[in-house]
Amino acid sequence: MSQPTTPTPSDKPATIKIQVDGREVEADPKQPLIRACHDSGVDVPMYCYHPGLTPVGSCRICQVEVAAAPGQPSRVVAACRTPVSPGMVVQTDTPKAHETRRECLEFLLKNHPLDCPICDKAGECDLQDYSFNEGQGKGRSSEPRRKLEKRKSLGDVIVLDEERCILCSRCVRFFQDVTHKPQLTVSGLGSRSTISTFGDKPLTGNYQGNLADICPVGALTLKPFRFQARVWNLSKSLSTCAECSRGCSITVEALRGKEVKRFRPRFNAQVNQYWMCDTGRFAYAPVTQPLAPAGSALGGRLAGAAVRGYGGLELVEVEPALAEAADILAAHPKPLVLLSPFATQEEARAALELCATLGVAARFVSPAPSALKDDLLNTGDPCPNRRGLTELGLAPVEPAQARVELAQARAALLIGERIQELLEPAELAKLPAELRLVVFDVCAHDLPALDVAVGAPTHVEKSGQWLNIDGHVGVLNVAVPPPAGVGPLERTLRELRAALAPSAATR
Repeated sequence: MSQPTTPTPSDKPATIKIQVDGREVEADPKQPLIRACHDSGVDVPMYCYHPGLTPVGSCRICQVEVAAAPGQPSRVVAACRTPVSPGMVVQTDTPKAHETRRECLEFLLKNHPLDCPICDKAGECDLQDYSFNEGQGKGRSSEPRRKLEKRKSLGDVIVLDEERCILCSRCVRFFQDVTHKPQLTVSGLGSRSTISTFGDKPLTGNYQGNLADICPVGALTLKPFRFQARVWNLSKSLSTCAECSRGCSITVEALRGKEVKRFRPRFNAQVNQYWMCDTGRFAYAPVTQPLAPAGSALGGRLAGAAVRGYGGLELVEVEPALAEAADILAAHPKPLVLLSPFATQEEARAALELCATLGVAARFVSPAPSALKDDLLNTGDPCPNRRGLTELGLAPVEPAQARVELAQARAALLIGERIQELLEPAELAKLPAELRLVVFDVCAHDLPALDVAVGAPTHVEKSGQWLNIDGHVGVLNVAVPPPAGVGPLERTLRELRAALAPSAATR
C-alpha cells in the first residue's frame, strides 16, 4: 500500500530544526511544512491536503507566512506544498496569513449552497469551522451560484452533491495513490469543472466508503448513512474491525449510545493507515439485531438464557441455565468444545480454564477464506482473532468437520459470537436430538439438539483484545450496552466452571 506522505514507524528520518510561531520545533525534511505545523500542535487549516495522499496545493487554504531564516523577508506560501529547510521561520497567525485564507474562503463559498441544516457533514465540516475562525461570513458578488447536479449517484455506496464540491481532488487522488485503480477525475474547464467518473460509469471496488471520510465537506456522502443521524448525537468508541484478520483500527459510532450507525477507520500506521474496506464499514447486521419477541428465545437477540422445556425453549435467568448446563456437561464426560473465531483473548482464556476442568481440549471454528482478499487491507480470512487463538494453543477446525464431530458427540459446548452462523443453523438443525448441546451465542436458533442457550455480547458490546494477522493487538471497547441479562462472556464461562467444580471433584 503506497502512502507517499506517511513515514514508516520503523524508519524514522533525521529531523531538522525550524521555528513555528516563535517556538523551535523538529521537522521531518521529507514531509511538507503543514505536517511540521500539525505535529507541533499548530492548527493550520487544510482542504486538499491529506496526510495519506500526495499533496497538490489546489485549495490554498493552508497559507502561512514563511521566511528562509530569522531577519529575512517573508512571503505567504501554501504550507502543503512547501518543503521545510533548516532555520525556516514560520508564522501561522499573522494578518497576511489570515487575509489570504479569507480570500480563499470567499472564493470557495461563492458557489457553496447554504444547506447545512440538511447536510450529513454538518457538525464535522471544516468549511463551517474555518469560515467562523477566519471571520469570512459574507461574500461580495451578486452573481447567482452555479447550477449543478444534486444527489448524483456514483454507484451503490456514494452520493455526490456537485453544488457542495470544492474540487479539493482528495477523492481523485485516493484512487490514484491508495487503490492504484483511478476511477475519478476533474472534468470540464474553469467554472465548469466537476468531479466525475470515467465515462460516467459507477464506482467499483471494496474501498469506496473512504471517499466520504476524506471529503472535507458534504459533497461525497454514504448512501447507507444518509440522513440516519446527526453527528453530534453519535458517541464514539475506539474498537477493531471484526470482518477479517487484518483487524483495522476503527471507531464505532452509536446514536445516543444505543444503536450503531457507523464504523469508520481510525489511523493506525502499523495496520490500516487511514483506511478500511467497505465490507467492514457496513457490517452492521451482526451487531444491530433486534431483541427476540417478548416471551420468546427465538427470532432475535437472546436476552438472558433459555433451556429446553416441554414446549420448546423457555426463557430463564442465567443462573439456572448455567446450573442446567453444568449438569449436562457433568453427566457426559469429554464433551466437544468449539470456540468462535470472534472470541477475544480474554474469552478464550476463560474457555481454556473451563476445558481444563472438563478435561478436554478446545478448538476454534475456521471457515474457508472468502473471495474478498486483496493486496491492500482485506485478508480474505473471516477470523479476526485467528492468530490470538492459535498462540493460546487452540487448533482450527473447518465447519464441515465440526458438524461431523458434533453428530458423533454425546454432548457439546459452542462458545462465542456468530458460532452458530459459521456452522450454519440449517445444518445444525439436522443434528440428532440425542446430542446434548449447550450454546453461548448472540442468538438462539430452533435446533432440536439445543438444550441450553445463554446470551453473549457482540464485539461492540464488550472489551477485550484480538491479535491480527501480523501480531498487532486490536482493542475492543464497549460502544453500546448489551441487552439486559447479557454479561461478559468470560465471566459467564467462569461461573459455569464454578458450577462444574463440585461435579469435577467427584469424578
